[in-house]
Amino acid sequence: MKKSSKIPTIIAYVLLGVLATAAIGLFVAQTARNGWAVDKSDAIKFGFLMICLGLTLVKLIGKTSGPSLRQYEKSFAKEIGSAFSAPDQKRQKRALLTAIERYNRDKFNGAVARLQALRRECRTQDDYNAVLLFLALTYTDAGCEDDAIATYEELVKYSPTHSTAWSNLGLLYRKQGNNDKAITCYENAIKGDESNPFAWNNLAIAHLSASNWQKVVQPALHAISIKSDMYQAEAALCVAYFAMGDKEQSKKYFDSAVLHGERADALRSVLNGLHTGEITFTTANEVREEVVRANGHLQRDTALPMVEIRLPAPDDGNRSRIGGAPIDKNVPLDSKGAPMKLLAAIWCSEVRGVPDFPTCGVLRFYVADNDVYGADFDHPNEQSDFRVLYDEDESAFDGALRDDPTVSGSFPVQHALPVRLTPAVGSVRSGDYRFVECVNAALLKAGAEYTFDELEDEETDYLHEQNAYAGHRIGGYPCFEQFDPRDDEPALQKYDTLLLQIVSHTAPDEQGREQELIMFGDEGGCQFFIPSEKLRNKDFSDVMYSWDCG
Repeated sequence: MKKSSKIPTIIAYVLLGVLATAAIGLFVAQTARNGWAVDKSDAIKFGFLMICLGLTLVKLIGKTSGPSLRQYEKSFAKEIGSAFSAPDQKRQKRALLTAIERYNRDKFNGAVARLQALRRECRTQDDYNAVLLFLALTYTDAGCEDDAIATYEELVKYSPTHSTAWSNLGLLYRKQGNNDKAITCYENAIKGDESNPFAWNNLAIAHLSASNWQKVVQPALHAISIKSDMYQAEAALCVAYFAMGDKEQSKKYFDSAVLHGERADALRSVLNGLHTGEITFTTANEVREEVVRANGHLQRDTALPMVEIRLPAPDDGNRSRIGGAPIDKNVPLDSKGAPMKLLAAIWCSEVRGVPDFPTCGVLRFYVADNDVYGADFDHPNEQSDFRVLYDEDESAFDGALRDDPTVSGSFPVQHALPVRLTPAVGSVRSGDYRFVECVNAALLKAGAEYTFDELEDEETDYLHEQNAYAGHRIGGYPCFEQFDPRDDEPALQKYDTLLLQIVSHTAPDEQGREQELIMFGDEGGCQFFIPSEKLRNKDFSDVMYSWDCG
């Protein structure tokens, strides 16, 4: 929400306060003129006025504290349909809307409990559709994929043409590595609604995963014909045409996908991997069933709350940024006495959901503007050429975005970049030094009688592909271009919490030409780590910083 949208609400609160103060003042003044004898008619008038003001305040708070159930009913009208619309089902309708409100606020246990209770009170197909759809969505967001699959399968038995259910079910099967079942689900989703661009796109992606290049083209083009800015379908066409040797068409869809929102660096990485043979699109048929199940356990069991850092983002009031002019009055100096440069500034009040992260304050990341961006690879926790600073008083820092004209042309960030911080959940990445240990635990849980070291090449490729790229983030797990510097370094393994990760990032300018927003060496990235107990105590004196590139 933009700050400006709160102004009418603030004015309303102020006016209510002025009216209440005036009413109290007039009543006291009138009582004083009467020799402090309370006139009964004045008291009744005063009481009535205060009740009206109180009711107005209650109504105002209800409108500003969050969406009402009626607003949820309007927002999810398509998904709800005519569920529980009979005159004697008002209680059930309210229970459904309350469950949706719980789901929307990530209160999954409360949502599941209400929806499970409602299943026993369903009468019509729309009743079942709404309850089972939101139950499956809740299970999915809560990480309970097997329960979500079972719920979607029950839903499509009631409604065989439910396009959204089939499409979502296909996504879950594909996530578990069952590409054949996913394709069947997407085809059923299209039969249910041929105007569903997401079903067409998902079908194209599934064929891409199976390296069926020719079969990617028709559904991807169909998705774009319905939704012209669907960059996922355009990226699939870019990869498919590249694999088929049609570089002109591949370049066409590369430019279009990036223009509509695809990350140019990530898409280029896929194309480079295809060219060198480092990336192959592995089908589930080449992977044992236990490995596929293990990947599901891996992603569920290692999931951690985190915040995705998205850019470029509109400058709409968020103050966190990557790059830009220093925001400290006394800029820290590097080991040679030169002022360091601001790599990032995070307003902690904009970070939601990361365990132990401060709820307020400003966290600043400064690094030296030298040929290694302030890193000491032999002593990555010595803050001599980098510095992490924290102050609780957010008002002490200017939130205006300004470029730093003094940065060198080789500094990773040339401009102040506004960012958007979005709560998310992330599982362990394949570059993390704990990855093999986590995979072995997942294999054991999946019933496999072998370990990671005993997997076939196709199976290790599958696990790496499923758990690779991470992107800009606070919390969660890191990704590396080379290796995790904590591996084989027990002294560094106390840095168990990812404080900040920034990776190289390109995006199209207004003319559609690709431009570098962030560049660490040859398309690399950086990480700041901190011991969890230090983060809990807001002690940023002990931080590890490193970066690498391909």
